[in-house]
Amino acid sequence: MWRKSASATDGTYSLRRRLFVRLLGVLAVLTGGLFLFVDAYARRAADAAFDRLLAASALSIADAVRVQDGRFLVDLPYSSLSILAQGGAQDGVEDGPQGGRDRLFYRIAAPDGSPITGYDDLPVTARPGASVRPRFADATYRDARVRIATLDRFVAHPGLAGWVTIAVAQTREERQALARDILANAFLPIVFALLAVAGLVWFGIRQALAPLGTLERALRDRHARDLSPIAMPPPQEVSQLVHAINQLMERLKSNLDTMQTFLADAAHQIRTPLASLRLQAELAADEDDPAALRRIAQRVHRNAVEASHLTSQLLNHAMVMHRSEALKPADVDVGALLEQVIQRARPVAGETAIRLEIEPEAEPGLVPGDAISLREALTNLVDNAVKYAGAEAAIEVSLARRPGDRGLRIEVADRGPGIPDAEKATVLTRFGRGSSAAGIAGSGLGLAIVHSVAEAHGAALSLLDRPGGGLVARIDLPAPAPVSTGAAPGTSAGRAALLAATLAFIATLCPPTQAMAQAAAKTAAQTTLTYPAPGTARERLRIHAATDRQAMEPLVLDFQRVNPDVTVEYVDVGTSELYARAVRDADTDKPDLLISSAADLQVKLVNDGHTQPHVPADTHFLPGWANWRNEAFGFTFEPAVIAYDRNRLPDDRVPRTRDALIRLLREDRAHYGRLVATYDVAGSGIGYLLASHDALLFSQYWQLVGLMGNAQVRTACCTADLLDMVERGEALIAYNVLGSYARARVAAGAPIGIVMPEDYTLVISRVAVIPKSAPRPGLAGRFIDYLLSTRGQEVVAGRSALYALSSTVTREASASGLRSSTVAPLHPIALSAALLVFLDPLKHRHFLKLWQSATQLP
Repeated sequence: MWRKSASATDGTYSLRRRLFVRLLGVLAVLTGGLFLFVDAYARRAADAAFDRLLAASALSIADAVRVQDGRFLVDLPYSSLSILAQGGAQDGVEDGPQGGRDRLFYRIAAPDGSPITGYDDLPVTARPGASVRPRFADATYRDARVRIATLDRFVAHPGLAGWVTIAVAQTREERQALARDILANAFLPIVFALLAVAGLVWFGIRQALAPLGTLERALRDRHARDLSPIAMPPPQEVSQLVHAINQLMERLKSNLDTMQTFLADAAHQIRTPLASLRLQAELAADEDDPAALRRIAQRVHRNAVEASHLTSQLLNHAMVMHRSEALKPADVDVGALLEQVIQRARPVAGETAIRLEIEPEAEPGLVPGDAISLREALTNLVDNAVKYAGAEAAIEVSLARRPGDRGLRIEVADRGPGIPDAEKATVLTRFGRGSSAAGIAGSGLGLAIVHSVAEAHGAALSLLDRPGGGLVARIDLPAPAPVSTGAAPGTSAGRAALLAATLAFIATLCPPTQAMAQAAAKTAAQTTLTYPAPGTARERLRIHAATDRQAMEPLVLDFQRVNPDVTVEYVDVGTSELYARAVRDADTDKPDLLISSAADLQVKLVNDGHTQPHVPADTHFLPGWANWRNEAFGFTFEPAVIAYDRNRLPDDRVPRTRDALIRLLREDRAHYGRLVATYDVAGSGIGYLLASHDALLFSQYWQLVGLMGNAQVRTACCTADLLDMVERGEALIAYNVLGSYARARVAAGAPIGIVMPEDYTLVISRVAVIPKSAPRPGLAGRFIDYLLSTRGQEVVAGRSALYALSSTVTREASASGLRSSTVAPLHPIALSAALLVFLDPLKHRHFLKLWQSATQLP
């Protein structure tokens, strides 16, 4: 079967060498070399592919650089960042894959190095004129590895000319994903080849492992009582295992010997009272004298009590040993335990008085331990004291603090015969009894039980001579873990105390601002709504949301039905304010979750590193465009519609496309003066998001804005105000309002009509993110999982006045219901880094300037 190695000197051989020669020596080097080669190729290919996209992005930005009003400007093209987000779902593709995971950054610098726009701290070294071809470099930015493409573009204008530096950076997630994909596909043939080789070397492996089979058979054929060491020489690789088996057998043999000794001792101790019982029973069978029978019955009773007590002690000792091995400490009130033990002992003590003294400093007498074992130990101490003390002197039981506050001290003192010093160690062993116990019934297990319990609790048991005669049994218990009495910083009391102290400190430094601080606190209290936990409150979730409370309240309440121990604090803020708070990260009571309909601002929070990831429980029925990097999660599907006054605008005049709205305003501009309303894009994040995408998709958008300006368009910050204008008759048409709010007004009886533009209908999604500073990100993740679940989506569609996103929901207020009820092509605004384009400061200012100029026409 096998041969010893020629180098073997001690009867063993190297199984590792055989396996290495037969398998690793053939496959390891070849596999490792091929893997490294394919991996390097995959990385180079991924870098080459994405470097081309980076270069194209930088070139598209370079073409938009210009000089205006004596300074360099750039109107960031939408394509400059959208081509880098091409790995995600394309706009309008409902069931596309998840959006590109890369975060994007850019910087455009003037010839003197001053920033024009973008991320000013992006690490770029300007070398004007060095090369008009893109340069690539790796760097670390905002705690992420990035690839940066840099190029220079010469811009000339009368009185101003120079080299402008354009840099675009992209994180490496998509590159790494592409490299892994190339590696996996290229390595599959190699894996199949390795499997074939593995089949060929199978017989060699069997030969190499044959000695292990011999060892296994030797162990299996052993007699059950054979605990002797394994005698056969093992292979070197398993010699430590065989040695450990031999040690285990030795321990098993020792344990068996101990058990046999215990059983022999127990049998010896029980045999005497049982033999006496048998003898007395035989004598009683032959005895006719009633007086003699009574004496025999008394002796039988005494022996039965002794046997019963001995059996009980043996069982108690076994129980204590078992609980000591599996001790699970819990806080035990020693004072209360002593009172229970003494109360049970008094009926048995008869005339012997038992006094308990607990020092006030020893309360509360809490120690970590097992209450059952401690009760058994204390019961044995008190029983021994009662047994040996007699009725003349009282038994003193005390509980006090140890010197130096190192724990608790229990003492049981009696006036019995005591125990000689030479016998104090003996009486702590099993069945050990002192000379003073002669003539007194006992098992010799009581103090052994106390000793075992003390060792299991890390306590010290001492048997001391009592001044004036008697014995003092002392147990010194260790100090319990310290308990903090102050309010924890994370608790409501701790936060309240910290807030009060902070306000008091500010008031002492700046007395004039005290009233302002109180006013701010009052305002915060008014905008924060608390939903108490239906059950026992254990957790608190704080949500900052740019969503009307009435829309989110059904979701919050249903989430609490699933999680009855969660209290929810809901703070309603605007989209721009919510973004600004998250960037400043200055809230005293930091939110756990941010919800906003301004998807671009939420995406920028993710891109700039202000959020943290969460892997949702189930997104199988959700579109990929609504999840970016597992950090931004869309959970609604809300169309931007045209709302109108049904009582004042005939059906044949209702504009069903943007082109029809242009014709309506152009043909009868005087009739619609101050009767058209839309978002104020300068103050509304959602209004700017919708307007910027209209400008991207609709070639006549600025003509439409100009005509609304001619009609002296009314503006408002939010959909609710726009719908109020229509409902009160102040506006005839409201453009780009959220369909969910309009639908709720119609359901409430308002005379409002709703049109989903048939040329295209923009669809936004309310987006949830977990801020980086969230105190309870796990709880926020559970709320996101609920929002994306089928149950949560059903509540969205059925009770929240919003539209559900999941394909599993088929109600009217859902993505499926919208598609079946309209001919308009739905155009969801995908969550991706491309949304950053419209948040560029120069582009934002330029867009607002154009919008204000168009809407303020005479």
